Amino acid sequence: MIVSNTTPISNFLHLDQMEILKKIFKEVHVPMAVYSEIEAYFSDDNQWQKCLEEDFIIRAEVQTSAKIKELMTHLHTGEAEALCLCIENNAKLCLLDDRDARIIARLNKIPISGTLGVLMKAKEMGIIESVKELMDRLRIDHHYWIDDAMYNNVLNLSGE
Repeated sequence: MIVSNTTPISNFLHLDQMEILKKIFKEVHVPMAVYSEIEAYFSDDNQWQKCLEEDFIIRAEVQTSAKIKELMTHLHTGEAEALCLCIENNAKLCLLDDRDARIIARLNKIPISGTLGVLMKAKEMGIIESVKELMDRLRIDHHYWIDDAMYNNVLNLSGE
């Protein structure tokens, strides 16, 4: 099972590149809080609607409300629910960009990747030609914060 928080999906929607996620993953599960956050902003987006219709994005209920409340002392609801969904289902991977959520995921031994990791994987698989182009679009057009050291490290690891 692949689980995602809001930011990675919204980044690929902003880039008009949901096909990248579809080519890497068979399906992506999102807890209801994440679904609601994305739906609030992208309800009229054709890519988003297509992902729902094709059952690429699978909505999932989280069972452990006590764990959600515990995690919400440090995280937003969507992040807390995504991590709980991972724990409950022994997820293969959780897509997360938030630093605090990534720390908690590591403490819970949840495998993680973020938007940049997915872009690097897409380049490695030959799905995209340039990580730089999409990172630049995220930074400039969509105000996605990537510090210079991380930006340069991703370019280096991607051979760009």
